[in-house]
Amino acid sequence: MSTSRQITNAENILLSIKDPSNLEYKSEVRDFIKLINEILLNFLEEYNLKFGLEINHISFEKFKSVAKKIGKIDAINFLIWYEKEYKKLKNDPDIGILFEREFEMPFSQKDVSEKCAVLLDEIKKLIYYAYGNF
Repeated sequence: MSTSRQITNAENILLSIKDPSNLEYKSEVRDFIKLINEILLNFLEEYNLKFGLEINHISFEKFKSVAKKIGKIDAINFLIWYEKEYKKLKNDPDIGILFEREFEMPFSQKDVSEKCAVLLDEIKKLIYYAYGNF
């Protein structure tokens, strides 16, 4: 599935999370977070193909090692930028908690839906910036 389609799916889940009558919002938040992680991996896969790295079963570390090993300057520049942006998201005091493996929801539905909305907006900015610049 393309990254843009996954973003659309995330937007749809977010609408459901925001619905105050949704009693299942906690499981949908988990689905949303899983989808965000899939979006980031799929995004790396797109750039794996774009840079011709030919990596099977993409991961950040594989992308990094292969790009360095074969000396693809464009891929390395992309990776430097991507790593910096990803760390900004993970270290953000408001949305970074959503990246934790054992994420627990100590927030109200409104709070968690706002955090999810901010995270999705940041992911979209990151991806659309990359599409225009790498």
